[in-house]
Amino acid sequence: MIWTALLAVTLQSAAPAAAPAADSTPTCAQDLDALDGKLQADYGGFRLEIRGARRREFDRMLGALRRRAARAAGDACFEALQAYADFFGDPHVFIWQTTRLDTAETSRRAARAERVALDADDALARFRRDAGRLDPIEGIWYAGRLRVAVVSDPRAGAGHFTAVVLTPDTSVWQPGEVRARLVRTPDGRYAGELLERNFARRLVRAAIYKRVLLRFDPGVWGKETPLSPADSGLLDAEDPRRATLAVRDGVPVLSIPSHDPAYRPWLDSLLAAQRDVLLNADRLVVDLRGNEGGSSTMTAALLPYLASDGQRPPYLPDRGGHPDGGKGVMLSSPDQVAFAIRMMGGDTTDPSAHRFLERMRAAPGGFAPFADSLDPPSVPHPVTQVYGPRRVGILVDRGTVSAAEAFLMQAMRSTRVTTFGEPTAGALDYQTVSIVPILPNERRWRLGYPTITAHPDLPADGVRGKGIRPDVALALAHEPDPIARVAGALAAGGGR
Repeated sequence: MIWTALLAVTLQSAAPAAAPAADSTPTCAQDLDALDGKLQADYGGFRLEIRGARRREFDRMLGALRRRAARAAGDACFEALQAYADFFGDPHVFIWQTTRLDTAETSRRAARAERVALDADDALARFRRDAGRLDPIEGIWYAGRLRVAVVSDPRAGAGHFTAVVLTPDTSVWQPGEVRARLVRTPDGRYAGELLERNFARRLVRAAIYKRVLLRFDPGVWGKETPLSPADSGLLDAEDPRRATLAVRDGVPVLSIPSHDPAYRPWLDSLLAAQRDVLLNADRLVVDLRGNEGGSSTMTAALLPYLASDGQRPPYLPDRGGHPDGGKGVMLSSPDQVAFAIRMMGGDTTDPSAHRFLERMRAAPGGFAPFADSLDPPSVPHPVTQVYGPRRVGILVDRGTVSAAEAFLMQAMRSTRVTTFGEPTAGALDYQTVSIVPILPNERRWRLGYPTITAHPDLPADGVRGKGIRPDVALALAHEPDPIARVAGALAAGGGR
């Protein structure tokens, strides 16, 4: 019961402690030391994986970063802290940037906003003129009411881009103001700065998935134009995180960009409205490319359309396969105990919950299992099969992360399902993120880390650094129409 409740939540933020008025902003060196202490105490992946040669590599990295932090401030300090988090290769370990501003500071920044003489007609004319030479990021993008034109900035040099507001998402923004500046990085991604609705500045690293999703983590923009016919219909026209269902050449294509549980009612309604389409379809394509994760419960209504009478074996990343639920553990630390209590809603009177907390408190620095001999055996909730599409293709890429991977693991057990694309992000070994203060008086940045360890034998049978490999590998960058490729493979017999 505890395991299920915790897995259903992907992000929890501890309330920052109030700092005394006399406290000053910590130095970068202080931040790095505190960050290192927090992660070593709270992150199961450190305890299980930073050993031997990997420990020596870590010590060299930390020594270099300490020398860097000794002279760093501002953006340079953030980059040093992020470099520390990047060492672990876990998408669930990151530096969270605080973006709170009071209204007076927002007004001051709005008055100094940078402006560019560009409107939608100008942007579209540019895109038509440079058709065939555009960078993938160039175009009109949207998120809710916000519409921006991302155009090249030759004055800043090749590979530099500016996002200019066309339609603002709040009254403090005006058309023509610069919302972001980005530069293409050698790995084909983008880095730079983004201004939030309140003009708070955030350093970002962004990536484009399925050619129409620009993900900032957190934050998603959808591409409005220019689009190829192969990429149309994959995003909702108002909110790029909402699921869509379009029929292409008689094949339903369900695109799910997010597992954020806030979008579960939308997906449930969409599946209910399209029930007849699904029941009468011979094939179904589920597009999970770029799915940002969220909650594993978000796609519960889809599972009956994928379930089969028999089951394939569990996915085998190494020798014995990634275990199904029931073997989860939690590293014990004060932050972790506080997190577990929050996840229980503060009610620790349930006997199972009480025993788990006792195990946590009795094993500081060690791992506590979620279940004990007094807990009833964990029995997966049965999925009632809906006899709809005989063959289902699930399309994934390196942007398919976290809860989307958990859904994928479950779907892959079905004999109706074949997976296509590229290995996923590999963010299942350590799950369910908590965001905690680095230091009581550090108001700029916080630490995000995963609280739950899937099983105590990691990294054996884990997917971190490897991802979940699809049944049919596709080089997506060279596929003009991945959806058509999957639909064709399903028609030919499934692809496996």
